[in-house]
Amino acid sequence: MIGFQMMLTVYGACAAAGIALMIPQDATTSATTSATNPVVASVIPYIASSSDGAQYVVIRFKLEPQWHIYWSNAGDSGSSPTVKLSMPTGWTIGQAEFPRPQILGNTQERNYGYENSMDLMIPVVAPVGDVPASISVSAKVDWFVCKQACLMGSATLTTQLTTEPKKPLVQLNPRVYPSKLPPSIRASLEGTPTSGILVLTGPTKSFDAQPVRFVPDPTAGVQFSDGTGPFLAVQSGNTVTARIPFTIHLEDAVDGPPRIRGLLLTGERETDPAYRIDMAAPDVPARAK
Repeated sequence: MIGFQMMLTVYGACAAAGIALMIPQDATTSATTSATNPVVASVIPYIASSSDGAQYVVIRFKLEPQWHIYWSNAGDSGSSPTVKLSMPTGWTIGQAEFPRPQILGNTQERNYGYENSMDLMIPVVAPVGDVPASISVSAKVDWFVCKQACLMGSATLTTQLTTEPKKPLVQLNPRVYPSKLPPSIRASLEGTPTSGILVLTGPTKSFDAQPVRFVPDPTAGVQFSDGTGPFLAVQSGNTVTARIPFTIHLEDAVDGPPRIRGLLLTGERETDPAYRIDMAAPDVPARAK
């Protein structure tokens, strides 16, 4: 018997893969959740495949109306979901990928998250050689869900996962998964090893929808000077520009060199394009041990 020898804690601070995930709508799985919690979490019981051939284990969250869970950067309050995924020996598990978040709250307190439903994609790679038609997987899922009050919830999920992607495939939901910047939109950094400005600029025609905003997703050691955002881009003539100041606190960069990271959002809808930003901080020296 293949043992569960590979275990990875997948936290919410992760980049998205820039794909539209396609999986059938009739997926079911077993889930155990608290009867008093407005969230039901489940594992799609087969490997889901994207249009570029990448494969995923998908954790699905269903929410009661008006409740929300959080993106990898929750904003001014809250906490993103975490998943501890177990698969048989030989499978490689990547970092979780979140869809474009909704901007929640008001001007005094901003949060980033999801209402109604959200699918958390965890990229996986099968071992070399023959792969069984189905495998046993388990996932320990924790989340923080809010409406007027907030609750913590968890579920221990188990299922037999079909390793052959199921077809025909249909689009799961309208949420877009962020992609890399197109060549026409430029990201650059100005500043010193302790402070700087992220500059995002491009011709107006490169942005499919307005407004254009940047939502930070800071790593340890990076603080965006004006808070959690979102930061509005400015249009001047035929050019759209966003300038987002940040500071570097190298003593806090416990996870490695700090990075300037976030999403460039166009428009208001969940289907409007979103682009991921992930850049090394400018001229940051190695952290002293």
